[in-house]
Amino acid sequence: MGSPNVEGDNSTILRPPSIYSDLMGSDTSLSPSITVSRLKSSLTEHDHPPNTPPIHLTHPILPNTREHTSFVKITYDHLSPVNYAGIKLNKQERRANTPTFSSSHSKSDKPQGLQHTILLDKHSSFLTLMLINARSIQNKMTQLRALLLLHNPSLVLITESWLSSDITDTYLQIDTYELFRCDRVTKKGGGCLIYASKNMRTEIFSDHILSKVPDSMWLTVHTLECKILIGCIYRAPNTPSLTDTIISESFAKAASLDFAYKIVCGDFNLPTINWKTHSGPPCYEGILRSLDIHGWQQHVNLPTRNHNILDLIFCHNVTPASMVVGEKFHNSDHKIVFCTLPILAKRKKLKTLNTCFQYRDYKNADWSNFRFLIKHSDWNTFFTSDNLLETLEIFNTTTKSALDTTIPSKIAFKTIAPYINQKAKSKLRKLRKTYFTSKDFSALHQVYSVLEGVQSHHNKNKQTEERTALTAASKVQNLCRLLEKRMRKNKDHNIHSLLHDGVTYYDQTVICELLSEWFSQNGNTSNAPDFNIKCISKSYISTINFDIRSIHTAIKTLKPNASSGVDDIPSILYKMSGPDIHTLLLKIYTLSLEAGTYPEAWKVTYVLPKHKSGPRNLVGNYRPINITPVISRIMEKVIQSQLSDHLLKEELIDPTQHGFIRTRSCSTCLIDFFNEVTRIRDQKKLVIILYFDIKKAFDKVPHNLLINRLQSVGIINPLLQWIKSFLTNRYQITKLNSTTSTPRPITSGVVQGSVLGPLLFIIYINNICKCFTTGKTYLYADDLKVIYKTDVGDVRSTMQTIQHELNKVDDWCKRWGLELNTEKCGWLCIGNTSLKLKLALNKNPLLRLTSVTDLGVHYSDSLNFSEHISTKASQTRRLLGFILRNFFQKETKIILYKTCVRPIVEYCSFLFSNLRLSDILKVEGIQRDFTRKILKNDQLTDYKSRCHILGLEPLWKRRLRSNLILYFKLLKNLTYSTCNIALYQDSHGYNLRDKVSTVKIEKHRSKTRENFFLIKYALIWNSLPSEVRMADKLHTFTRLINQPLTSIDLVQTNTSTPHTDIIGSLHI
Repeated sequence: MGSPNVEGDNSTILRPPSIYSDLMGSDTSLSPSITVSRLKSSLTEHDHPPNTPPIHLTHPILPNTREHTSFVKITYDHLSPVNYAGIKLNKQERRANTPTFSSSHSKSDKPQGLQHTILLDKHSSFLTLMLINARSIQNKMTQLRALLLLHNPSLVLITESWLSSDITDTYLQIDTYELFRCDRVTKKGGGCLIYASKNMRTEIFSDHILSKVPDSMWLTVHTLECKILIGCIYRAPNTPSLTDTIISESFAKAASLDFAYKIVCGDFNLPTINWKTHSGPPCYEGILRSLDIHGWQQHVNLPTRNHNILDLIFCHNVTPASMVVGEKFHNSDHKIVFCTLPILAKRKKLKTLNTCFQYRDYKNADWSNFRFLIKHSDWNTFFTSDNLLETLEIFNTTTKSALDTTIPSKIAFKTIAPYINQKAKSKLRKLRKTYFTSKDFSALHQVYSVLEGVQSHHNKNKQTEERTALTAASKVQNLCRLLEKRMRKNKDHNIHSLLHDGVTYYDQTVICELLSEWFSQNGNTSNAPDFNIKCISKSYISTINFDIRSIHTAIKTLKPNASSGVDDIPSILYKMSGPDIHTLLLKIYTLSLEAGTYPEAWKVTYVLPKHKSGPRNLVGNYRPINITPVISRIMEKVIQSQLSDHLLKEELIDPTQHGFIRTRSCSTCLIDFFNEVTRIRDQKKLVIILYFDIKKAFDKVPHNLLINRLQSVGIINPLLQWIKSFLTNRYQITKLNSTTSTPRPITSGVVQGSVLGPLLFIIYINNICKCFTTGKTYLYADDLKVIYKTDVGDVRSTMQTIQHELNKVDDWCKRWGLELNTEKCGWLCIGNTSLKLKLALNKNPLLRLTSVTDLGVHYSDSLNFSEHISTKASQTRRLLGFILRNFFQKETKIILYKTCVRPIVEYCSFLFSNLRLSDILKVEGIQRDFTRKILKNDQLTDYKSRCHILGLEPLWKRRLRSNLILYFKLLKNLTYSTCNIALYQDSHGYNLRDKVSTVKIEKHRSKTRENFFLIKYALIWNSLPSEVRMADKLHTFTRLINQPLTSIDLVQTNTSTPHTDIIGSLHI
């Protein structure tokens, strides 16, 4: 039975979506099709005359399952402008006067469909939502992709995502959609997930009240004429009243925000509320009152789970044009809710970025032929010329010509989505058309089949890649590159739009210029006032001795896949071109240094924008990555090595500076720092620590003061003139794919991305430590922290001393052209969590910190490292989960675990002796779970046996070995430390075999000091066999130490715990 058309209009048949039984969990009948006028979304606002009545659907559709007929009453009402929300009607619709038509179905037939109203057709440009309760989305991505392929909604809001940090964004990514997620971190379950079409500009909305709602996500969606607030909330059953109060406050706050329309969706688990009468139990009175007072309307009036309405859609200032409750999502007990809002979405087709790029196929390079061409090229003019520019031009021309001959360029295309062949694409298009026209129930099964076939094809290709990488000579490097490639798969690194001064820009050239302008603002525009600096060096360095050996050593340290600079000569060329290239470079470097000139061609730096965090359309969320020419980096490496030797020999670097100096590192800085902290706490004194952050420190160094500082440490011409040329008249070009910005001058700062820049910076900042006479300083480049010790009764006098030295360091920064970032500076007290100090920096109060992340280690004011372990364990499990899901060979998984996963939790392993037992077990649990998953078909349950089968050592035993090696290095002065533990060695007038090379144990009173690395490993060191302790070479000690670890237990404890078989008895 056909439905009558609206008079005078070309009608279109609109059908609600049918979700097939395979996906939804039950068999459904075809929903009826209804004839109504198509709403034209292509008209603009000025085409709409005033007081035009939009369509208002007054009755739900109740389909007859036998005859597929129903009746629906359609009326034109005068709705308020708020509810109108942009619906445009054509002339025939405006002439219609309240048309009404109806048909009936038998009263004996029970209505089977749950549709509220019609759903606008798939070509509508209105904003469409899909609300899903997934009950774990991880294993339902194929079903979700099929739904999105068929329905193409603007927004997909998913509750109960059940995701954790183990699941990467890469696994969840869907082409043409941007992903936003909020995972529950306290326990399993919960979580929200939103997919937003890339055809709209969408960003995370932050608000201090809305962010308090647990398991929630809030977005700003920009449409053609306005912006909309979208909220997704999962309210768990038996939610406490306090959380309900927070939800009520969030509705009140959202209603007051400056958005044209607000929509909040989710699974609220409120089955006892009657949404037709807006009544419910007294415990929900607060939520209902908040909704009523602030004008929220709930529009889902049919059950979404059994006989309960749990999945809800609240709207403010807008009434949905369509609301359909479909069938159940795959393996979920909740039904999908489809909603169409009469709001014109911004259906702007994304501009296709230039994904075509040119590259050289180095895998198939003929390096022998390349070396032959370099060796037999005409270099007479090159060697006879004394002109630096001429020799450099000859070098570039000849090497590029040889590259073009032996390694031709190829053209490739960057793909974000997984490749789908044309046959599969064509079949998917036909199935989608079939789905919307004939409602063929087999269409969804066929969509699944096609998508699974595509995935199977990709998996076979992945296995082939793995086998190829495993058979290569450098299989570890190849597998690491393969992991990096797969992790970046499906990630869109392009910057599609950028918001600047309230205007959104889509043109790549404009985006590139905006980023370039932002990056160039970091430096100083003028030099700081000059003043004389006293020379502190007893000797001078005027030149650098370039030779074949030093150049060869510098080239060996290059990464073969390092990015090339503006000269477009890759690092692999220098590594594979043989000894002849060393002679050519020697000529160029010698001419450059003798002339005191840094070549102008090397002064242009590429800058690549790197997203940090937050919305991707804000320029402030990007940081620059500087790429300098490789030939310059080789020369700088030689200069940096010899200049460092001069500074260390003359003791010109402060002993507390641990950055960018040979034998010094983050680990040595943290060892010295925690040694002092635990030593003071062992004396039962308070520890007050100041943390300083210098704003854009590397970019703001004034060149004139840096040159003066270099002179004070004994650097003279021509080396000084060369460094001055290296720093001045530089330019940077921001590069975004194939788009480049105009060059912008660099007026200050050391060159980030260069080899020499960090060393120049630590020379410049070296005497900042002289501002502190009472406090003890610890520096890593520009990361400065200062320790003060005090008794409880001397806090007031100590506070005055600290304030005096704070003023001194603030004055020092102003004099030297630097600026302290007061928002990131603070102080922390260990020993008294309630201590209050009134400290100020640059007239701003200094913040009290309860925990801090210092050089990659997070600790609290009680020296608790639990949060650090939780963060590292989460990061490790996320990476490990990705490897287990995306790699297939057992050998591959083990290699990647050893190379990429295990080092994350082994960072600064000397701190583990101060960890709680639960934290140590959490770290060991990572490898325990890994061995179980690798040997899932094996019946072995013993952790030690599983490790033996896979060729792995327990993590505690690896820590024991690495920490003993570190202790050996400290004893033999092979690594830097101010602890001087070698002074504690006992000297005996007699030679007893078991007393040779033992270490004196420092007396201690507290458990914290007893468990510190230097104390605990002194005991372990003394229990080693004497032949191991007497080893004089590192490789000898490393070889001998394996025997004690495999044959005996060191420093046996008197107690045995249930965890001894897992983490040993040493508590390390």
